[in-house]
Amino acid sequence: MRTKIFFSDLDGTLLDDDKNVSEKDLASIYSMLDMGHRFVIATGRPIFSAKLVAKNLKLYREGIFIAASNGGVIYECGAEKIISSSCLDPDTVDMLFRAALLEGLSVHTYTDDFVVSVVKTPEIEAYTSRIMMPFKMLGSIPEDLPAPPPKLIVMSIKEGSRKRLEEFERSHAALVAGRAQSVFSNDFLLEYLPLGVSKGRALEVLCDLLGIPASDSIAAGDEANDIPMLEAAGVGAVMFNGTDEAKSHADYVAAHSNNESGVSEIIEKFVLG
Repeated sequence: MRTKIFFSDLDGTLLDDDKNVSEKDLASIYSMLDMGHRFVIATGRPIFSAKLVAKNLKLYREGIFIAASNGGVIYECGAEKIISSSCLDPDTVDMLFRAALLEGLSVHTYTDDFVVSVVKTPEIEAYTSRIMMPFKMLGSIPEDLPAPPPKLIVMSIKEGSRKRLEEFERSHAALVAGRAQSVFSNDFLLEYLPLGVSKGRALEVLCDLLGIPASDSIAAGDEANDIPMLEAAGVGAVMFNGTDEAKSHADYVAAHSNNESGVSEIIEKFVLG
């Protein structure tokens, strides 16, 4: 039997709209793990939040890995250790914080244990509640950060958020050129990552480390930040509820949504079938 590796996004993919995983999805994941296959939670969430979700959902065990911060941090659950990480440089963090605050946008980054910023906004309150991660106010960023962060988020939850964030992305593209890259994880979150970081790159790194050909990988997602992973995988599958942009990069579009055990459908078809 050829060992396969399944990469699943969290929000909008493995998690339903109530942030739970169905019993059917869990049963399919356990079946593939019991057969010796590997499972990867690939998420834009920071590692603190991703580990908490994995533990709460009983998906923290041997054979499961986490690619957090859109692939910037790769963690092995069985060994409980980070096996790969990338960080933004402090100057880039400084420039993006200044630019976002000047334009009245919410901006935050991370330490190992906290979402951090120099001002607490309604956007940050909503975000930290959703990902179950505490917030900490710092006097100055990046000066008060204990270490360079894995990513930074510029956020808006007001009407026309996507357009406003796209304008910010365009107007500051030259500022981050050669320093960082940007991606939307949804219409309200504009993420800045170290150059070369993506869920697709995390897929390549893990396949190489585990000796599994990328052709034996399957990826499931629903949003723009999943596209590099969909393209890097042997099979890129998009949930029924996925965006049109994501679906345009899919090898397979599931007949079921994140609320209907769509991940189980994909596992049954491409891993267990």
